[in-house]
Amino acid sequence: MLAILRQSVLAATLIAAPVSAPAADYACEGGLVPAGQRMICSGFEPNWAIELTCNGGAMGANFIDAFSGDSVQTTPGTVTFSSQDPWTFETSHPVKGTIAATPGGCTDESDAVRDFTFTPTAAPGLSGPFFPFCCRVE
Repeated sequence: MLAILRQSVLAATLIAAPVSAPAADYACEGGLVPAGQRMICSGFEPNWAIELTCNGGAMGANFIDAFSGDSVQTTPGTVTFSSQDPWTFETSHPVKGTIAATPGGCTDESDAVRDFTFTPTAAPGLSGPFFPFCCRVE
């Protein structure tokens, strides 16, 4: 009887155990940013960046401002995408632009080779023309 009870408990435990899904199932925006990671697209002259975060399948956006005031300021916000690959987006900051997959095709100001290129069309407090710059995933 005890053996049957143990088997029943084991079977119930196996049935109730969560099944882990591949990380890709939780990636944000069609695989642009892997789950639990962030993409940072850093501009320069003046220094600013947009940081896209993927947490639990939801995408967020932070505007990082290093050109006004005495310290770097990070402002959290939201992001909405209207297309994928290239990814066209707009944040609540408002930063607008397009991120294209360019494997090995973007070299940043430190001569590091990156796989994504961001072409902004709007950024708070800045006027165009805007030039493309690189994005990295961390």
